[in-house]
Amino acid sequence: MSSYPFSRRLPENINRIIIQFPDDVQEFFMEMISAERSTQTIANYAYDFSLFFDFLNKKNTDLESVTPQTIRRFFRYIENGYERIVHMKIKRRDPTTGELCEKWVKRKHFRENTRSGKERKRSSLRSLFRYLVKNDVLEKDPMEAYEDSSLKTRNHKKVPVFLTQEEALRLIKAIHSYHQKKNKRQIHWYEARDRAMILLLLNTGMRVSELVGLNQNSIQNEGDTARVMIIGKGGKERMLKLNQTAFEALQHYMKLRPKEKIIPGHEHALFLNKNRTRMSRKGISDALKKYVQEANLPPKATNISPHKLRHTLATLLLSNGENLRVVQEILGHSSIQTTQIYTHVINTEKDDALDRLGRMI
Repeated sequence: MSSYPFSRRLPENINRIIIQFPDDVQEFFMEMISAERSTQTIANYAYDFSLFFDFLNKKNTDLESVTPQTIRRFFRYIENGYERIVHMKIKRRDPTTGELCEKWVKRKHFRENTRSGKERKRSSLRSLFRYLVKNDVLEKDPMEAYEDSSLKTRNHKKVPVFLTQEEALRLIKAIHSYHQKKNKRQIHWYEARDRAMILLLLNTGMRVSELVGLNQNSIQNEGDTARVMIIGKGGKERMLKLNQTAFEALQHYMKLRPKEKIIPGHEHALFLNKNRTRMSRKGISDALKKYVQEANLPPKATNISPHKLRHTLATLLLSNGENLRVVQEILGHSSIQTTQIYTHVINTEKDDALDRLGRMI
């Protein structure tokens, strides 16, 4: 198999998934690439379709034979979770020659099927079947009949999980204390990297996929300040100023960032992992988890994720009286309705009303 069997725009592991799909579905991905959809969006579609086509293969069903009943059975099949197959490239040293060899392996990961995950899979299949009907590959869209006949679930809006200011500060301090326990006399570049990553997430609210995609030239220095160019969903760009804390942490990391033995193709990546390749979403999540544990945060924060740090920034900004439109632009939300979910947790009028009631009874 060629290093890039499908598109040079996509990571090799995603190429390996897409190349297994029918030709018409591969054309759908070509359309996504032409429309400059983000790499992470394309990867999400690839994972969703892989799950769907694995199900079809188990049922000996081809794409042309899919009915609303097939789709209903698929969603029932993954209702309580599912296994996702991930393609990973590992390096192993040959015990005889000592030569370092690369090998592709498949790893299975069990995933919970969350409410948002279910909706995303519906959206992915909806887009695919609309495309196939529009391009005369299929006569009817089975998703239309499926959605018309399915029971609509209530839209339960959950209050976003976030850290308080005090908890966020504890998390930042935990980075240094964690590495101190390793009996390191000086700051290793891992520690400087993780501090810079977490401060960027907390102080810009960027998505983890946006953080992963940062290159060194994404940071534009302007004397004593700097701005970061973020490529968001749909290829939309936004420029955010780094506050002094985040800027100094990033500068410190850049002084310690490895300059040698970086794997070809990853030289421009801002954040590197121990293998000298671009940091992955999982790598960032794993780093965050150990600092959350070190900080001994309360139960609500035990499952904190990079995206929850985005919630934290939004909540802190609004609590500080910042304009909702400004917060929308900082987060890169296309709709202000998405930003408004954070107002549920800072409604001081409700707090004052309950306080006044407390003085009465």
